[in-house]
Amino acid sequence: MRKWVSDWLDLPAEVTEEVPRIEMVGSRRLQIENYLEVEKFSPTELKLKVKEGTLQIKGEKLKIAVIYQDGVRIEGEIQELRYMK
Repeated sequence: MRKWVSDWLDLPAEVTEEVPRIEMVGSRRLQIENYLEVEKFSPTELKLKVKEGTLQIKGEKLKIAVIYQDGVRIEGEIQELRYMK
């Protein structure tokens, strides 16, 4: 139903289907919306639970620069981004 509404109204999937929206600026900043919770955090690894799996971010000197109800901004030397179902 949500996909049909998204298609019919020409809305982005992240609005109607609650899928993660990921925006990466170079290799130093990552903005993620529609996450459910932080599963793991260290200066070298971050795991975020999303609707259909987990986002894993690996790097060096990672930090959560901003966190709010449904979004997070990660800064540091981002080396790997993986979506795991």
